[in-house]
Amino acid sequence: MKYPEPNITVNVDVTNPGQYFACCGLLELADRLWPGAEGWFEVDAQKFLIVTDGSLKHLIESIASAVLIPVRPSDPYSSPLIVGEPFRPLSIDWWETDMTGARDLKVWAGTMESVGIAEAMRHAMRSPEFCTPGLFDIGMVVTTPDDPSKKKEPYYFDSRRTPNAHSRDVGFSANDLGMTSIAHPAVEFLCLVGLQVARPRATSQTRVYDYCTWSAPLKSNLLLPTSSGFLQSPGMLTFRFENWFRTGQKKHKAFRTAIRLSQDPQGV
Repeated sequence: MKYPEPNITVNVDVTNPGQYFACCGLLELADRLWPGAEGWFEVDAQKFLIVTDGSLKHLIESIASAVLIPVRPSDPYSSPLIVGEPFRPLSIDWWETDMTGARDLKVWAGTMESVGIAEAMRHAMRSPEFCTPGLFDIGMVVTTPDDPSKKKEPYYFDSRRTPNAHSRDVGFSANDLGMTSIAHPAVEFLCLVGLQVARPRATSQTRVYDYCTWSAPLKSNLLLPTSSGFLQSPGMLTFRFENWFRTGQKKHKAFRTAIRLSQDPQGV
């Protein structure tokens, strides 16, 4: 079957859960800018394609300049937020209640700020280099928008950070020493958005989840059942990852790299 010619192409490593859900977030925001957008993964799952009325440059510039509104301004650590103009408003609150089935996917805790991190990551995307297919691979030390001297650590959705996230991995706590480290802003911000509209499927193992790719054009309103594998799609591949405790206090978490499953484990 011949599919529509995509006008947005993004390079993706689907074994990185952060990149996978960032693709879902990108499709959702494209649809909220240009209703009717459709997206899918190439058969080899190395690229994510979107067919819509606009361009990647316009989409990323719109994301980078979008209005972010905290729902509870007095609660900077866990307040939901609203992505506003120029997009059709989208509430991001998936960690607020177990009714969403996503509360245990929350990776930040303590003094990490839900809205502050989102604002810093989104602001970093103002650099023109993010308007390219390789936007998920652009890493940098991210700082707060109003004070470049202050670093802003990411959520830890990007699984590239996980291998050295725990103090036992490197012999000391980088966080306690106030060290700066590389983050991938597009992955962190767009994954936060993507988890509002797409969801991995919980397994029988604690904090272990499955998600599925698809290789036929899909509208954003079908992201939730498709990403969790409840809605079957042509060329579907299933991946499994762990939302791992990255500190000894078992508060902060990080998405680990996923493995591809040889068959779909429905019912696990």
